[in-house]
Amino acid sequence: MNGNDVDGAVEEAQEKPISSIKVCGKTYERKSALKGLNEILMKQGKKNADFAINVKLHKESLEFTASTTVQITINGPSYRATYTGEDRDLVSNECAFFILQQVASGVERNIKLSNNLVKREVPKKRDEVVNLKQKFFILGQEVTYENAKSLLNSIMGKEGMPAVQYGITKLADGPPFGYEASVDIKLASSGTIYKKSMVCRNIGTATTECAFEVLRDISANNEYLSLDNKRRLKIGLTKTPITIFENEELSQDLEAFYKWVGVELPPIDVTSTENQVISPPIQHYLSQSDKSKSTREMLDWMPPTENFSCWRNGTIPSGSFFAMKSLGQISYYLQRIEARKKSNLKVESVRERLPVFNQKNEIIDACESNQVVLIKSNTGSGKSTQVAQFLLKHYLNLNKGAEFNAIITQPRRLSAISLAKRVAMERYEKIGDSVGYCIRFDKVDPRPFGSLIFATVGTILKKMNTGFRGVSHIIVDEVHERSLDTDFLLIILKRMLSKFRGLKVILMSATVNTTLFEKYFRGIRVIDLETKAYRVDILYLDAFIQSSQFIPSNCQMPPQYEEEAQKWSFDNCDKSNGQISPIATHIVDQIESSEEFPYQLISFLVRDSVRQMGSQEHGSILIFVPGWYEIMTCIETLAQMEREAPDNVYKYWVLPLHSNLTTQEQSQVFKPPPEGHVKVIISTNIAESSITVEDVLYVIDSCKQKMKMKHHNSSASIFRVAWASKDCMEQRKGRAGRCRPGYCYRLCSTKMWGLLQQQSEAEIITAPLHGSILQLKALGLGDSASFLGSSMEPPDRENVWEAEKYLQNLYALDANKELTPIGRKIERLPFSPDTSKSIITAALFGLVNPMAIIAANGSSPSSLFNNSADLEVVKTIVKSFCGDFISDHILAVAAINCKESAGDIQFKHSTEDLNAVINFVSVEYLRRVRDQIVDILEKEFPNFNIREAENVDNKVHCINSHVILSLLVKSYYPNICFQTKKRMFYDMDGFKMLSHKNSIISMQENCHEERSPFAIYTEKIITSFAMFKECSVVSPVQILLFGSDCVSWNGGSTIRLDDCYTLGVDVKLAQMILYIRLVIDELLNSMCLNGGLTPKEQDMLKYVRNLIERISTLSYKINNITVNLPEMRDITKVNFESIGGVTNLLLRKNE
Repeated sequence: MNGNDVDGAVEEAQEKPISSIKVCGKTYERKSALKGLNEILMKQGKKNADFAINVKLHKESLEFTASTTVQITINGPSYRATYTGEDRDLVSNECAFFILQQVASGVERNIKLSNNLVKREVPKKRDEVVNLKQKFFILGQEVTYENAKSLLNSIMGKEGMPAVQYGITKLADGPPFGYEASVDIKLASSGTIYKKSMVCRNIGTATTECAFEVLRDISANNEYLSLDNKRRLKIGLTKTPITIFENEELSQDLEAFYKWVGVELPPIDVTSTENQVISPPIQHYLSQSDKSKSTREMLDWMPPTENFSCWRNGTIPSGSFFAMKSLGQISYYLQRIEARKKSNLKVESVRERLPVFNQKNEIIDACESNQVVLIKSNTGSGKSTQVAQFLLKHYLNLNKGAEFNAIITQPRRLSAISLAKRVAMERYEKIGDSVGYCIRFDKVDPRPFGSLIFATVGTILKKMNTGFRGVSHIIVDEVHERSLDTDFLLIILKRMLSKFRGLKVILMSATVNTTLFEKYFRGIRVIDLETKAYRVDILYLDAFIQSSQFIPSNCQMPPQYEEEAQKWSFDNCDKSNGQISPIATHIVDQIESSEEFPYQLISFLVRDSVRQMGSQEHGSILIFVPGWYEIMTCIETLAQMEREAPDNVYKYWVLPLHSNLTTQEQSQVFKPPPEGHVKVIISTNIAESSITVEDVLYVIDSCKQKMKMKHHNSSASIFRVAWASKDCMEQRKGRAGRCRPGYCYRLCSTKMWGLLQQQSEAEIITAPLHGSILQLKALGLGDSASFLGSSMEPPDRENVWEAEKYLQNLYALDANKELTPIGRKIERLPFSPDTSKSIITAALFGLVNPMAIIAANGSSPSSLFNNSADLEVVKTIVKSFCGDFISDHILAVAAINCKESAGDIQFKHSTEDLNAVINFVSVEYLRRVRDQIVDILEKEFPNFNIREAENVDNKVHCINSHVILSLLVKSYYPNICFQTKKRMFYDMDGFKMLSHKNSIISMQENCHEERSPFAIYTEKIITSFAMFKECSVVSPVQILLFGSDCVSWNGGSTIRLDDCYTLGVDVKLAQMILYIRLVIDELLNSMCLNGGLTPKEQDMLKYVRNLIERISTLSYKINNITVNLPEMRDITKVNFESIGGVTNLLLRKNE
């Protein structure tokens, strides 16, 4: 059961039955309680309440008993109810009504929020995103908590009224001292009055709640639902004059090309003023399809077999020692190697002190006698490093070493590499002997028999694409994290266990829900090891505030604080409240409810921890924070505190730990600090499991985590800082006390701890599923909904169908939801489906190298620039790298060119400056990824020249750079933004956005009126505001070419793109530009189906390349400024005269 259970029994009825109840700001009749409860659940992103109904048969009647358990919010308490009656519908409804009573009288009664303010209790800070199934619209926009206030003010403006004024009341007559926001407006257009009153822990959230609920009521009354074109007019998206100049030669060549390839464009009625769609359909059926079914089968397995390497998934090379030898011979050889090793007493002593070592025989016996085993053991017990070693050593001792190969999955790159190195050291070997690792774009294979490989789950799913042949044991570590890849693997393993009795599966975790796994895996053996870990003392926030009497500088003290000094003294302890004074409770409430991160408190805790260490204890401090911004701010705060300390008493060696750092940077945390310093590690949840920093003595847990929620049908990401689950916090606590007793500060009160969810929600429920669907289709695993529905906690089928539709729009799935040739190739690449398609499309234009670099940079684990570099020097070098372009994407390509001294790029900076600014480890990573992508595509397209190297540089006359930007528009659409004269960016929905401070567009803001106002961006991040990163300025013509779904014309001189942008252009030219997309998709489909192109298609491709190059560089005018690009170099030479056109570039001299 998650959270605190709020139990009750309906049988204890009150004397006067209640006919209605007010919950979450709305009154529900008893007879419609079930509808009301489901409405609240759906609003919080939950499914409808699920009732267990038991039936008893009596002589003359039936008796129904309904029971249910529901959880209203993420990490919140659970509610239970049971009711017995003679009517099936009645018992469910009465259960629901009793749940509503519990909610109305409990700590969550204001969660959405109720107007019943008797006890003034308020919920936790909202962390949830509104469920898509409950979305509603105002002014054509989906209402969210990010845009609620601005939409309401837009309505007020349309009504000729000023912006909404919220009444704010501070609630100081009882805990937890929140705020009540109220609003009362009357719409002149309808005379309708809308009133709302909401309570929350801070003013911003309370006013947002008010606006959101008012808009919900306005939507329910069918007011202001239609698309608000005036909004876009106001910000200039549709009224800005943009004209694309006609090019008669291009028009005639396009017309001739379509006739030559046999494409007939739909007629345009030039006499009509009705709206006509001139763009091709979003989905069309490609002329060639792949009739064959997948021959690959993931559900394939065999034990370790002579002359077969499971890590290379093929025959062992003839020159290898292991080639053509029997398993018995190999086992004898491995046993001899093991016997020659000289053990190190210190290493063995450390291993033997690990708690799990005492249960070695029990673990081995369980794994030998059971097909699937779940090992639950405390953090720090040593299971991640020892269990696989126990089994390997057992097989070696039995002279069966060749019959053992194990995969050990890890949730993160750092843990896979660090554990592999640790185990190799404990086996007195180097990496690559009996121990290896495999992460994305980096792997070290061990020997083919008697070996272990530590790998991230996603990498294993990609690498083992013909099954787990030659693998005897699969160990899934940290199985409690329930990532999407982990759940996908568990579905696979469940199917394989029933089919292959010799396969062994071991699941491991410190905090796993064993009941859930016992239900999922039939016959599973659970080993709950009672290990004696070192004691870790926990101090919760309220106890710490009380004992330290710490008062944050931004704390708002209660009214009459000075007048009632005795009441608000720390000495005024309430025994009924665990000896916590009212003032401590007040401070704790402000810290927990504030949207500001408690940097000052964390700094105080660091200093206090160092003081407590003194000269007796030496150790490091590990701080858990939500994200990179919090890491860097903590580093700055600690540096300032160190500077201000008298005589510099406190010397800190502060190290960040984040997935964006390189492996070398991450490994710094394992090193001892310099003499006279205390090591302080500031980390995200990357340090939560599977890694051991042995000298950690103190853990400071912010109790928060950053959750990334990605829209299924776009590339926008939403980040939410939320409370972590109890299990996650237990994992964090376990980072201390690994090798000795430790201490843990939890920055949440004991009351909040009691309300938090026990376990995190499975990622398969919230994450986009299109990557997993592509994979299961490629592996021949059947229907998407059925396969994913067989997981422990199945996703909603609507989410599956939505992902399938997205893949159909990419032409990765056909009308029957089977893989297309394009889909098969997309699945081979280790990127998201849209990014993978952009790389394959780039192959048609000979631009795989730069596109692979751009894609790798978008998923790189580290920044292209050193974090410690001087910002002004960084800006200067970035501008030099970008040259004539304003493009973060071209920047990454330029960095590689700089390293390889390729391209026409000139730099005016010293080698010293470049080395100080550029992270050449990241540059090397991009080069390695690019080379691997090229290798993959060479195998996939044997009849196509993938290594065709087209020159790309940062000069405006480089035609290929312009084509790259056009292809990026195709890849990232609808991630398009528009910059106004006010230097503000707006997305395609008309909402404000900011550029990332490290983006080139932020460094070039002064010249925005002299260039195109359009930009494409890789990703949108929504925290307290919307921000985009990795952007490139593109032309209006490139937006027309690839940046729209629906283009319409109503007889005038302009066309409309997605009812958002207006372009002045000849309608016939616009239609011919748009339909070239179909030709590209046909060529791409044929290349994917046949591994190359026919001679006729190769000729077509040359013409397409030329047309795309000319279209991408068409001249245009915006705000009466004409943008003419210089004559391009290296343009594709073709003769359009030979197919009925008017140009013949073969006759032109080389530029």
